Amino acid sequence: MGEVYKAADTRLNRTVAIKVLPPQFAENPEMKQRFEREAQTIAGLNHPHICTLHDVGTQNGSHYLVMEFLEGETLAQRMARGPLPLDEALKVAIEIADALDKAHSHGVTHRDLKPGNVMLTQSGAKLLDFGLAKLRLQAQTPASPTSLTSIPTSADTTTPGTILGTMQYMAPEQLEGQEADARTDIFALGVLLYEMISGKKPFSGRSQALLIAAIMSLDPAPLSKSQNIPRALDYVVMRCMMKDPEQRIQTALDLMSQLRWIAQGGEASGKASPMMIRMRKRGLYARIGLAVAALLLLAMALPAARYFRNSPSGLETQFLVTVPDMPVAEAVSISSDGHAIAFSARDASTSYVFVRPINSETATKLAGTEGAGRLFWSPDGKSIAFFAAGRLKRVEVTGGSPVNLCETPDLLGGTWNAENVILFASSKGLFRVPDVGGAPVTVVSGSEKPMEPWFLPDGKHYLYLASSGLPASPAGGGAIYAGLLDSKDSTRVLAAESNPVYVEPGYLLYHREGTLYAQRFSPGNFKLSGDAIRIADKIPYATNGAAAFSASQTGILLYRNSPLLVAPSETGGSSIPSVPMIWVDRMGARISQAAAPGGFVGVDLSPDGKHIAAHRHDPGGGDIYIFEAGNDTPSKLTFDAAEDSSMPVWSPDGTRIAYGAHKAGKWGIYVKLADNSRTEELVIDSESIVMPMSWTSDGKLVYWSISPKTGGDIYSISLTGDKKPVPILNSPSDERNPQVSSDGKWIAYSSNETGRSEIYIKPFPEGPGKIQVSVKGGVYPRWRRDNKELFFMNLVSLGEMMASDIHVSGASIQREVPHALFQTQFVSSAHTGGQYNNYAVAPNGQQFLIPQYDTLPALYTSGVVGRGRGATLAGVLPSIAVDRHASTSSSSTSSAPITVVLNWTETLRGK
Repeated sequence: MGEVYKAADTRLNRTVAIKVLPPQFAENPEMKQRFEREAQTIAGLNHPHICTLHDVGTQNGSHYLVMEFLEGETLAQRMARGPLPLDEALKVAIEIADALDKAHSHGVTHRDLKPGNVMLTQSGAKLLDFGLAKLRLQAQTPASPTSLTSIPTSADTTTPGTILGTMQYMAPEQLEGQEADARTDIFALGVLLYEMISGKKPFSGRSQALLIAAIMSLDPAPLSKSQNIPRALDYVVMRCMMKDPEQRIQTALDLMSQLRWIAQGGEASGKASPMMIRMRKRGLYARIGLAVAALLLLAMALPAARYFRNSPSGLETQFLVTVPDMPVAEAVSISSDGHAIAFSARDASTSYVFVRPINSETATKLAGTEGAGRLFWSPDGKSIAFFAAGRLKRVEVTGGSPVNLCETPDLLGGTWNAENVILFASSKGLFRVPDVGGAPVTVVSGSEKPMEPWFLPDGKHYLYLASSGLPASPAGGGAIYAGLLDSKDSTRVLAAESNPVYVEPGYLLYHREGTLYAQRFSPGNFKLSGDAIRIADKIPYATNGAAAFSASQTGILLYRNSPLLVAPSETGGSSIPSVPMIWVDRMGARISQAAAPGGFVGVDLSPDGKHIAAHRHDPGGGDIYIFEAGNDTPSKLTFDAAEDSSMPVWSPDGTRIAYGAHKAGKWGIYVKLADNSRTEELVIDSESIVMPMSWTSDGKLVYWSISPKTGGDIYSISLTGDKKPVPILNSPSDERNPQVSSDGKWIAYSSNETGRSEIYIKPFPEGPGKIQVSVKGGVYPRWRRDNKELFFMNLVSLGEMMASDIHVSGASIQREVPHALFQTQFVSSAHTGGQYNNYAVAPNGQQFLIPQYDTLPALYTSGVVGRGRGATLAGVLPSIAVDRHASTSSSSTSSAPITVVLNWTETLRGK
């Protein structure tokens, strides 16, 4: 924080560094207070490995610090050339730990320890930048006027729940927005030490979503696997990076002592460390008793063993996996050990099996798997069985030619046990076959309609779904049964038309009409206990009951979402989070709050930019409100929340507002004067959802509708005359969010015709040709008033605001390569009205109006949702910058992303 200049102190004839608060923050009281806090913090930390503060002052309204000028390079610059030698890495880590010990003893947590904040000088490492430090006030300790503890409580200006720091080095509790303490710095120092030794960051991900997931739930590979280091050092580094702060090394002094012992005492094999070798040459070696060393190593080895048996952190974390077109919605599965996801997806003209490690963004296509449909994993995670060309086949994850196991007309689910037996279902019944291939043996006849088998832990009993026809199912619906490989007997477990999935430590996963539940289940007596706990909604499922979800035995759940199903809230409406509407600039910086928190679904800005119309969802439905600057109380445009009036759109002259509503069992588009001086006028009603999206300069409304056959379609309708709908786009693909340019000549929209949502522009209302604007996915287009720029949100990076310069010459239109403006904190929510405009743009294109979390940093817009133990988000983000409103078309459903939930059983604790 702040700009740093090299300067000359003419009074004392020395070179200094001057840090100045940036001019744009000069009038921000919080930033000035944090700047002053940095001065007070550094002034009280006189230490050889902390940058010295010489002076502080203000001139011409500018606040500045005068600090020690350091010759050398940052640790980041040094590591750019490669890893540090072990003795050098230990020396730097010891000096940083020494500096942290000094800071922590004064009640200061750095909170932003990273390579760029460590300077390597001839006199050793120097810790920089306490601009993010937090003062731990000690109210009961007498303090002198100059001590840090005399600073009033308001010195800590950080808002509770916000996150400060650099993500790569942030501890899990920082990502959760929880209170940081000394152990937070110890986590960061562990990350630094790991990186100094290996040259690699312990936690990585090609997106913010995967990076956060890694920090929260994945353990880095031990350094000893790739580096020749003392085992004690390996253990110390891992202890620093424990997810739970209580399990970390608790103080910087303890960490410094252990690092010094390692540097001076050698490793478990008895060979001396590089630093010890040099100390021997200087005659500084003092012998350490073998008995003492053995006891120390033993004491450290025991907790190390416990560490390596620990499971990942208890925080539930979600992220999305974007997949290409999947011809079979439920053809997705996670390995039993949770290391990889397999799915069948289309590549060019046919489908293949793809495998993607859980900690990677790259999926590998397995050669020879052309035409793959349903699939399932081997218990060791090394092979995948799949159906293609009338055969059940298996293929190694590492590659090679698939092996034909047996012929089958189709595949309705399969499971594989550790005794090399495969149990699979087809339309002819339930069969078993050796995993090396052979003649299938009937287990359950086809007359009982068995499908979706799942082996229980003993490898002999299994669960399966049986459709209507079994005597034990008098109601005629499907049920889950338990069977035994060598027996014809079966036990009815549960009435549910669902594929069953059993996971440790004793839960049965199943769905009811797309809502996923977990319930306690004993694999010994097939008994359910306790209440069914709702886990997820909108899971797509086939007519035979098979649904798109899978789970590992290591606490990882995955499922896919269906655009057809909307999760209702307890009040009967859709589940809409409450967030404020925020004005931000083109850099994403907050300008002001336009509206207090509410469940906003659909916003639009009046042509003069002075008024906002928005649907605010309330219990039982929602109405449309009009907000204006300087008025804290919005005015209502509609007055019956049960009608769920949605998606307001201003007319070009600013006098009228069009909106959608559900009345008397039908959806309709209505128009009303913005001043509410007249009653509403019905434009069109429909059995299907219809929702206005844009208003043309010549008085036409462009709206979105949904069709069971073609999915999302786009129409226009005149407000005068016969009011007959005119189709604009009604292809088999799913077209959404149409936006007509202000001159009425072009229409921008999103379509999934390529297998994922992209932004396109075509002539309006008709004309040849179109251009694709987005290049890596896009949703929610919006024009600048002069039509020279088109904005949209990036679908891949989930929430990033993009902009593309538009050039029109006569009847032709061209676009520049889109560029990112900022990462939003935008929240998209499922709503019964389907499509809506999720943000608005000021006429000049310099400000954006977005319903978003005002206090969350941009890192949460990547789609990661943390829930569970003490998490700041605590389940209030059902979807972040994710387009949940695809059409009912099969292509849209099949290209929906996979939701991956780490440590999902944490939500079941105490239930």
